[in-house]
Amino acid sequence: MNFASRLPSSIVLAAALVLAINVYSQTPNAQSQEEHFTRNFTVTPGSTLAVENYKGTIHVTGTSSNQVAVTVNKRFEGSDSDRKWWMENTHVTIDNEANRVRVAVDYPSNNCNFWCDNDGHTDYTAAVELTIEVPRKSNLDINGYKPEIKLASIDGDIRIKSYKSPIDIDSTIGAVNISTYKESVRLHDVTIRGDLGLKMEKGDATIEARSLGNDANIETGKGTVVLRIPTTAGVTVDYSGSRRASFHSDFPITSDAGFRSSELRGSFNGGGTRLRLRTERGSFTIEALQ
Repeated sequence: MNFASRLPSSIVLAAALVLAINVYSQTPNAQSQEEHFTRNFTVTPGSTLAVENYKGTIHVTGTSSNQVAVTVNKRFEGSDSDRKWWMENTHVTIDNEANRVRVAVDYPSNNCNFWCDNDGHTDYTAAVELTIEVPRKSNLDINGYKPEIKLASIDGDIRIKSYKSPIDIDSTIGAVNISTYKESVRLHDVTIRGDLGLKMEKGDATIEARSLGNDANIETGKGTVVLRIPTTAGVTVDYSGSRRASFHSDFPITSDAGFRSSELRGSFNGGGTRLRLRTERGSFTIEALQ
């Protein structure tokens, strides 16, 4: 008979439990370790997808399904030791309810005295790429510092807050509200239902809209904004810019107050959507959508 067999059963059970807890606590979170995985969730129509990703990509496409499919790809280029550390400390959290799915990426960070990229390292590049399919009737709430953002085929409201993300929105119906610092913004084949809001400090924007909805508010510090709308669109324009700004419209604008170099208030096609344009050193152009 060995020593363990002579111990009381309660002591053996307790020792086994402690061992099991220690083994579990040393095992990294499986989801954090995976380099590539997909999670699926069934949601109700009109649900909201909320995404937070500091860098990498956020690509969202609407489908005829009633599910949200989140595909995560952890992209890493560097040494094996850095890869292991980064994979273990980069966490993707996915929370789901019937009317909301939240995806948040938490990157590892070293205690830098000042802002530093690559989590304080300079010898590797790494980011999380998110590719997500949602029911077409969904609302999107997107947050990121510098991810590439591409959204398509959505019938719902879209809100984006970023710092320097290239933003591409294609074939959507609903309100669009974007707040960003710089980079490019492109809206193609969008129908605004509700309001359109775009606020950016610098960078270029192209907006091709079949409808501008009720109110459109576009502000830029500097950069070029091109707005293309149908020839029949009725718009009431309120433009204001400094002496270093410029404004041009392919549509003849009727204005009782006349046009000054820095201000214009008027309408075309009988008026309609309230279009407010503000810039310091940028340019606005309104063109006919072909």
